[in-house]
Amino acid sequence: MKKGLIFALVLAIIAGGSLWAEQPKAPEPLMGPGDLALSVGLGYGFFWGAIDVSGGAEFILGKFVIADFLPLSYGAAVKASYYSWNGGFDSDYVDTYLGGGAFATLHLGFKDLELPSGFYYLNNVDTYIGLGAGFFSYTWGSPGYRTTEFRIGLRTTGGASYFFTPNFALTTEYGYYGYYSTGLIGILFKL
Repeated sequence: MKKGLIFALVLAIIAGGSLWAEQPKAPEPLMGPGDLALSVGLGYGFFWGAIDVSGGAEFILGKFVIADFLPLSYGAAVKASYYSWNGGFDSDYVDTYLGGGAFATLHLGFKDLELPSGFYYLNNVDTYIGLGAGFFSYTWGSPGYRTTEFRIGLRTTGGASYFFTPNFALTTEYGYYGYYSTGLIGILFKL
């Protein structure tokens, strides 16, 4: 009887110790629940003479961690892009695009990951993808031969941000709004 009681007491102490032991800290994402981020940038068309601007806003709704290792956060975003290019001095040809959408987003940040030596800069990187519904309006051609389209449908977005401070990042993004895809290099502010 005494041996059984001592065994039960030792087992309770061991089990209790593991219950009160400090649990490892779950990794935190760079974009966490409650974060509101605004982004603005120049689209890639800017580099060949087009007016190409994009921007958006995103609110992070929640987070989850896979296998106590991989921090993911999810949110809702709205994004828009405007592009305009003309054929030059002797041409009336124009190419104008306006697109936008609302997206569900998923973020993967490397903030708290224990990375090998030489890869610590990745602790400041946040990557994301998004899927949603949106529109585009596209006009192209010369006077008398101009065509305009307007469509609504499935849209995608994705990109990466490098955080210099907890609230300021350099961002690059790709988006597909339908007939036209866009990208940007810009800045992101967390409010």
